[in-house]
Amino acid sequence: MSLIRISIGLLLAGLFLTGELFAFWYLDLPAEWILVVLMLFAAGMGGAIRSVKADAPMRPYWERACEGFYWRRRFPAASRAEIREFLNLFVAAFGFPRRQRCRFSPDDKVMDVYRAVYPLGSVADNLELDTLCRLLEKRYGIDFAPSWRQDITLGAIYEQTHQVG
Repeated sequence: MSLIRISIGLLLAGLFLTGELFAFWYLDLPAEWILVVLMLFAAGMGGAIRSVKADAPMRPYWERACEGFYWRRRFPAASRAEIREFLNLFVAAFGFPRRQRCRFSPDDKVMDVYRAVYPLGSVADNLELDTLCRLLEKRYGIDFAPSWRQDITLGAIYEQTHQVG
């Protein structure tokens, strides 16, 4: 164990002890409720830390401004509604919030987004790529599995759907 992890552990233990003493002396909580409150606090803090860590790889995408300009420049004949519909399918497949759809550029590689969610070496997979192919096939009637490449971009996929749709 590193000195930093030990220090963080001691700091957290001190915070828990301070919280317990505060709850016991100032809030007059019964002693049997103190453990429940501390466990809820610990679970909440753990969830918050996990959420921040999980969001970190996607931060370059989430911090972008709206990429609609690039979509409209690349596909001038496409309507905003068509582009939004396509991006809605993409964010739905990955489980991203719908409000983040405009953060993706036509030059973004699908595998780069996938690797941001699942870094090399991770064993978890929620079948986002399969879901994306299934949603695209359902909406546009195109089977993308045979034409899939590691470097395929959102713009290339949209171009295929726009030619058919």
